[in-house]
Amino acid sequence: MLLQFTVNNFKSIKNTTTFSMATSSKDEGNFFPVKKYKLLQSAIIYGANASGKSNFLKAMAFMRRIVLNRDKVILSTDRLLHYPFKLSTETEDSSSSFEMVFFINEIKYRYGFELDNTTVYAEWLYADENGKESKLFYRDTDEGELYINRIKFKEGLKLKVSKNQLFIWKCDQEDGEVSASILQWFKHLNMIDGMENEQYVNEAMRQMEHEDFKKELVSLVKTADIGIEDVLLEEEDIPKTVIEDMNLPSEFKKRLLEADGLKNLSLLTHHKKYDENNKIIGMTVFELDEEESRGTQKFFKMSAPILNTLREGKVLIIDELDASLHPMLTKHLIKLFHNKNINKHNAQLIFATHDTNLLHESMFRRDQVWLTEKDKYGATELYSLAQFKNVRKNDDFEKKYIQGKYGGVPYLKDFEFEVL
Repeated sequence: MLLQFTVNNFKSIKNTTTFSMATSSKDEGNFFPVKKYKLLQSAIIYGANASGKSNFLKAMAFMRRIVLNRDKVILSTDRLLHYPFKLSTETEDSSSSFEMVFFINEIKYRYGFELDNTTVYAEWLYADENGKESKLFYRDTDEGELYINRIKFKEGLKLKVSKNQLFIWKCDQEDGEVSASILQWFKHLNMIDGMENEQYVNEAMRQMEHEDFKKELVSLVKTADIGIEDVLLEEEDIPKTVIEDMNLPSEFKKRLLEADGLKNLSLLTHHKKYDENNKIIGMTVFELDEEESRGTQKFFKMSAPILNTLREGKVLIIDELDASLHPMLTKHLIKLFHNKNINKHNAQLIFATHDTNLLHESMFRRDQVWLTEKDKYGATELYSLAQFKNVRKNDDFEKKYIQGKYGGVPYLKDFEFEVL
């Protein structure tokens, strides 16, 4: 469960920017309690094109990528990824910092680090079990300091961490229970791109092997009223002649031919078929990728990670959730997170959109609505609707947003040209 994220000097984000999933208004609904906190079930981010919405979400995904060492930084000469704010001499050669505050089994953790492409300059982990924060470790590379408290290691173990590596990786390598739970939490922080949903079809296919999950998936798709009655996973053997013609290493090709070969997997949707009197006479099968609309394809493919998030109480981050989706379908997916009978494990949804139809007090509280805007120097600013003193909870959010009352909209200039 996510409480807060802070980032500094990343892409279009120049200054320290903090995003919170804690309630900050007296509006009703769309939250769940964790100890003394009330955490929001979802948050929506608006802003003009190139205002930094995507960059903010990418900052969260970047921190996850670094923590999980997706780039396999092993050698002392390996480079770290680094994307500083390049429009200022003050930041273009400076380090970036990231910090997450989150809950694991009702223990609040605060973990963060500061780095550039060669060095982790600082790293810290704090835990709060009973309302008082305690330091588990703190690392300052410049000072050569590594403070460790309440983290047990093998007796006589000498810890040495390369300057381009995280100390939490070392803790995990030494079977640290706390570090393992921290890494597992970051694994549950998922980001998907609403513009590129093809990659999620493999997740849908994998999950459909489980009958319970398939039933839930089909049930969700049917509630969307897009005509689908059932979804089947079809396996078809790829002819050995096709494998023989593939441009593959000979040894690998030989193993494929000697084994079961390759299989082609496809998703089939079932639709009701009617006679001339509009009576149901059976089912017609469509290929999802060939015969269904782009919106239907996207709804189905995104349903798998959304259901997985709800089942396991994860945090799901989506950029451009509404791309190719009807506004009613977008609302349908969001309401899954707001429904406590469905969202039983306190999953959270954070997404960016341009769909102003969602901007209504019946859908979102004031503290769930965030906006991005660039200042005149090209730096992204992020702020919540709850930070405005004159915004009432029953205001027409959509109308005032379009009117520019809250910022976060493009400032359009007149276009003129001469006809030669």
